[in-house]
Amino acid sequence: MFTLTTQHLRQLLDANSFPAPPPDATFVFLGLRGCLPLNPDDQRFAATQTLVTTDVNYVNPRCTLIQWRPARNDFAVFPGSTVPHRSYVEEAVRAGGEGANQLMTGYYADYRKGVHKPGTPTAHDAFRQTEGRPIRRTTNDLTYDETDPVDVTNPCDNLHAGWCMGVSHDYYASAGCQVLVGYPRCAQRGDQPDSGPWAQFKANAYAPEVTQVSFPYALLTGLDAQRVAAGGAAARRLRYGSNGPLVTRIQEALQREKFYEGALDDDFGPRTLRAVLAFQTARFGDRADDGIVGPVTASALDVSLDA
Repeated sequence: MFTLTTQHLRQLLDANSFPAPPPDATFVFLGLRGCLPLNPDDQRFAATQTLVTTDVNYVNPRCTLIQWRPARNDFAVFPGSTVPHRSYVEEAVRAGGEGANQLMTGYYADYRKGVHKPGTPTAHDAFRQTEGRPIRRTTNDLTYDETDPVDVTNPCDNLHAGWCMGVSHDYYASAGCQVLVGYPRCAQRGDQPDSGPWAQFKANAYAPEVTQVSFPYALLTGLDAQRVAAGGAAARRLRYGSNGPLVTRIQEALQREKFYEGALDDDFGPRTLRAVLAFQTARFGDRADDGIVGPVTASALDVSLDA
């Protein structure tokens, strides 16, 4: 169990060289994989929130979605999932990996208000993925790890209602989307109102006074947040969505090692990710390619992560 503050959220962005909150953004969204609110029924905004790390099991919701209001220095926490449900993974394995995926941790600048599954009975207001993102697909087991291939594509993994009763419920509707506990207003439910934590999450961001239509989303882990909350300097990491001069130094090092042929542009995008994955596999083996430049990978590239 640990207490997270708004300052910790800023430290998490900084430690991963993610962009600072846009000055005109009412909300910044964050996901913490393998972490739940201590009180999953409390979605009030506050300057501090208490969370509990937990194992992801692909059956129950075991993640936290955050709505952060940087200008007000507060945030609210919502139970949900950032991994696909096991039932979808089972189907995907039988289909050679297609049909389910897991979003890699990183920074994704543009989730937009829109409709999830438009034109269907379950269509409902949501936050739509707008561009390619790095995902893993599994073909040999029911979990996602470094042995699974990475693809950069847009599988329409939106952020939406999870059709889920609570954190002990053994089902949620995700084949790779970011979902929240609760149910949506949609034709299949007879246009009954949104319910559960999802209802509050949507009401906050869809409020008439909120003119923001594009929402940045930073996905990390509960352990990442716990380490920052424990005090001391946050360990620096570079991953998809990182930017700045340190990313350029990594690109230069990868170029010297013949793994990177792209522009030196401060941007940890698809080409940099593929180069990091290839370097990690070549240097450490196929169980080490997590796509994250931490101390071990940085040392092998002879690059200091000190800002």
